[in-house]
Amino acid sequence: MSLLRNGLSRASTSPSTSTLRRPITPSSQPQLLRQPRPQRRHNSDSSAGKTPERNELHAHSPKLPDNIPASAAATGAIVTPARRGFREVIKAGPVGKFGRWYARAQERKPYTTQFWSSIVIYLCGDLSAQMLFPTEVPAPARLDSEDGNVVARGDGETVSAGYDPLRTLRHLCVGGLSSIPSYKWFLFLGNHFNYPSKILSILTKVVVQQTCFTPVFNTYFFSMHSLLAGATLEETYERVKKALPVSIQNSVKLWPAVTAFMFLYVPPQFRNIFSGGIAVGWQTYLSWLNQKAAKEVAAAEALAAAEGMSGALHAVSGGNMISAGTA
Repeated sequence: MSLLRNGLSRASTSPSTSTLRRPITPSSQPQLLRQPRPQRRHNSDSSAGKTPERNELHAHSPKLPDNIPASAAATGAIVTPARRGFREVIKAGPVGKFGRWYARAQERKPYTTQFWSSIVIYLCGDLSAQMLFPTEVPAPARLDSEDGNVVARGDGETVSAGYDPLRTLRHLCVGGLSSIPSYKWFLFLGNHFNYPSKILSILTKVVVQQTCFTPVFNTYFFSMHSLLAGATLEETYERVKKALPVSIQNSVKLWPAVTAFMFLYVPPQFRNIFSGGIAVGWQTYLSWLNQKAAKEVAAAEALAAAEGMSGALHAVSGGNMISAGTA
């Protein structure tokens, strides 16, 4: 009996095999408590060796620009913002804003934009020509009271005619009439003569421009100015004959380089503005050259008229002497 009692009491106090085979749940594992990290204590009196707190570092850290990528900012790499080139600076400035406005106007109303652009260019060209090179006309010839001969006043003396609004009006008419054909020509030149070699394309455009457009346009310019001023066809021919060769010769010194630079570096939407700015100076030169040719023609006509008047006076005086001798 004692053995039976000891067995029962041992069975009640010892765990069963099912209890020993039960898997250990996480709740039954002993939890490892994280010990608090010891904080360093620094002497408040001495600031040497003091490490700033995290908030203080964040507060004093410089703010990164918006254009720096987030990955570069997260890695802490030192990234400097990219410097803008000259073209980007121009586009962001007033010139770029005006260019974008002009491009939008060109897309909406190309003919109207080209017409008024030509008016402004020709107006600036004529005003600058009259300001820098005022019109000078030969002084009127006078009749010598002693012997009756016609002599020039002051040996080639000229007088300034001042500002001529009719000349400006004629210049605007010439520019307005040529605005749309010139625009069509530059479109044609930009869409044609495009070869695989860019240099060959530019050279071809320059040659076609100088051999076809320049002689035709300069002939139109000088002849229209002369006809609008009231000159005859013969006088117009003389003016064109004097001014056209000089203008073509001088245009070779300027416009081939301008045309090549424009088709190489200037975007299509800004080519009209670029050529217009160069054309202001060119129109100033053409206006001055036109007035110079007109002055030469007028001087030649005045000299011919003076010689004719002198011959008539000599004939009249000779006839009087003959009649007096016969009497």
